[in-house]
Amino acid sequence: MNSSIYPMTFIPKKRNFKLYYLAFPKPWKELLIQLQVSAYKNYNPEYNMKLFGLKACLNGWLDEVVNVGNMKANSDDSRWFVSLNEPDVQKICEIMKIWVTAEYELNDKAASETKAIAGKFKSEIDPEVLRYGMTSEEVCLFNEDGTAAVDYAFDAFALYAANSLIGKTIPLFGQELTFGSYGLKKLVSQPIVYDKQYYSYGLEFSVQTTPPQRECMLLVFPSVKRFVSNAWKDNIYLKENINALVKMSENKYRVMKMKQKQKNIDKEKTEYFREWNYADERCYGIYHSMDAFPAADEVLENPENHVGKNAVPQILLPYKFGMDFTNMNIGTGVSVKEKCEFYHQLTPLLKDIAEPMGGVKSVGAVHYNRPDKKQFELADIQKMRRERLKVCTGRDKLTIEIYGHDSDEPLKNAIAEDICDYFGEADSSDVKIEIEKRSIGSLGDMMNGNRYDDHLLRIKRVQESVEKSAEIRGAVVILKNTSEEKGDPKAALRAGFADTNRLTQFIVPDVLDENAKDKPAKSRIHGAVLDIFRQFGYTEFADNRNTVKNPACAADVIGVYAYQTLRPLWAAESKSPALTAKILPAYVTFNARSGQVKVECGLFDEREMSYPEALIAFSKLSRKDDFVDKCNKAARGGFVTKLLGLRAIYHDNDGLVLVPANGVTRSLWHGISDTSISGYNMKKPFVPEKIKIGNSISERTEAFTDSHLRIIRLREGVSTMEVPDYYTEINAKGEFTQSAGVYRRKDVFWGIESRPGNIEYKRSYKKCRADNPKLNFDECALMEYYPLQLREEDDPKQWVGYANLLRELMPENPSRQSVRLPAPLHLAKLMSEYFLLCGKER
Repeated sequence: MNSSIYPMTFIPKKRNFKLYYLAFPKPWKELLIQLQVSAYKNYNPEYNMKLFGLKACLNGWLDEVVNVGNMKANSDDSRWFVSLNEPDVQKICEIMKIWVTAEYELNDKAASETKAIAGKFKSEIDPEVLRYGMTSEEVCLFNEDGTAAVDYAFDAFALYAANSLIGKTIPLFGQELTFGSYGLKKLVSQPIVYDKQYYSYGLEFSVQTTPPQRECMLLVFPSVKRFVSNAWKDNIYLKENINALVKMSENKYRVMKMKQKQKNIDKEKTEYFREWNYADERCYGIYHSMDAFPAADEVLENPENHVGKNAVPQILLPYKFGMDFTNMNIGTGVSVKEKCEFYHQLTPLLKDIAEPMGGVKSVGAVHYNRPDKKQFELADIQKMRRERLKVCTGRDKLTIEIYGHDSDEPLKNAIAEDICDYFGEADSSDVKIEIEKRSIGSLGDMMNGNRYDDHLLRIKRVQESVEKSAEIRGAVVILKNTSEEKGDPKAALRAGFADTNRLTQFIVPDVLDENAKDKPAKSRIHGAVLDIFRQFGYTEFADNRNTVKNPACAADVIGVYAYQTLRPLWAAESKSPALTAKILPAYVTFNARSGQVKVECGLFDEREMSYPEALIAFSKLSRKDDFVDKCNKAARGGFVTKLLGLRAIYHDNDGLVLVPANGVTRSLWHGISDTSISGYNMKKPFVPEKIKIGNSISERTEAFTDSHLRIIRLREGVSTMEVPDYYTEINAKGEFTQSAGVYRRKDVFWGIESRPGNIEYKRSYKKCRADNPKLNFDECALMEYYPLQLREEDDPKQWVGYANLLRELMPENPSRQSVRLPAPLHLAKLMSEYFLLCGKER
């Protein structure tokens, strides 16, 4: 009997809702357009105004906001503001004035003309004028077939469901959790104290659809929120802003941003301090007096005075990894056992508006079973790995250099031993791995700063200190922990080593094992070792020695990946938005049986490169003056041509395109959206007569039915809130089963990776936080697969099973048997490490 999983998903039952609308007054809009034209040099009134800050304030500080619409010169603004209850026009106007002040009047870069228009706009804002444009109506959000009947059905229903639970109490293994709102579609329980540390449970709601029917589903995502409860450091440095939860009233919190500021005392000393976001402070002041509201630094330095239930106001600072100024003993994650209980407790509370979706059956899947010592001798396993390394790289010899100081000799030895233990001794027919230990000297020292010039100096020093290699080598570099610090040399070292034809992997001993800083955990050393070989294109697959019988496994797989917001580091000090490339598509072709990995990208002069060659090319190209222009050109012109070329290349031979359905790829390829898919004419499931390729500028409709090219669309799991969370079924012993494989509901497949061996995953099926709040829980999130294009004779579960199998072939994560994305997409994503950019590529 096939096992089942139970997605934390409900099917909407209540269809009719009363909604309220506000029109945006025309005279206000004319002034707002003037303000935008004055403030933003390149603003075109034919495009949407830049109103992100206004939307954030309205959504963050008002109840039951369904939608705040975009506006442009010719937009219909009669339903600019949509709400589940009668809008409070007085508060909306006050918030608008606060936004205008924060965005324009207090902006040091704003011209006097801009500030004058802002002042005039504020003087026109009148609650009675806004009230005049208020209307309401009874709306049917969903059609009889479960599809959305109006554009804002998703937000309206998810918000209604969340709000219906405010003030409700849910029992959870002896704890009574009462939930309040802390934003739209977000709930948080009262803080629970354990050993002087605080945490809460969170619930977040989202309505999503699945192709091709576009049936709507309400998804529920439980989480654990841990709060800063102490601060033991005098000098605190925040790596990012904190979104504090401030209690407004019973069962209601609002988010206030705590921003880090800095003041340069002199050339050698910088003082850091915190302050509340201006707009949030003033919006809080609409509801409560700010006279007694504590300063941001007071809250950060003495959180224990503000986190307790008797604090007025209660202020909760969510904890994130890397906050080294506080101790955190509360564990992470929500266990499978807790998810099941949450779902069963929510079901009766939501019964009037939604019903449970029910279980989803497994369709079976073949997993890659790594050869182990029960089946083979260690020497045989090592030989398999060497053979695989040889076919993946196409090389007879690889050189791995280990850089560090004399004091790092034990770690250098441990790294070398790990390489030898994994691959063993080579014979005459194998690839030979040469290991060289080298001194890092002063190359690993902190730089003077993070400017591009600082990086260029360090890159030049690497070029002068390390000879250029004729063949690509690997460099494992031992560095002290300098992450997020001013002058961190890692990016410059990676670029400098790339110029000498070397791939780099950094290992930081003082963060690998907190209990033994000078002796990094073996698993972490092993992960670093395998990652340097991953950069050479190494994957773990040996077709003649495993049980894979799926005919799809012979196909080339092309991962379509798009990088976004690429601003080269050399443009860091420029104010020009033209020096940021919005999108860069890349294509990684992988064959599991041959092990070959090839990369194509519009940046390259060559048609394709090997994976290690592409990494080094990315580093060099991102430092060239024409980098942004080339990225823009690649995004404009090559995508449709690429797909048509693949159709021709794989006319007679099997090929599979994997494309993630996120906002970036959808902007390149509109035809992968649920809306587009629902309009395709199907010969049979997964075999459309034609599909759309390209975007709004270059879109065309093409048939792929005469080609052997298949296309599967992917959506990632909980982090995107587009794919459900889940729990598993209970077996005859009364225990939750550990599920893996592929599951199908109608025409959508959900994949779960092979079971990890870590204790956090195993205990998730047996324990809950009430047993011990310090426990960490791990999970295997769902990956959604939809076969967008198959051949009529194909078995869809074979092709989906192959896509899911490709997550299990990457070697560099020893604690799990799988990675998040299938191999070609995983390889593509990690290529971004070699770009030298401002901040991080997203």
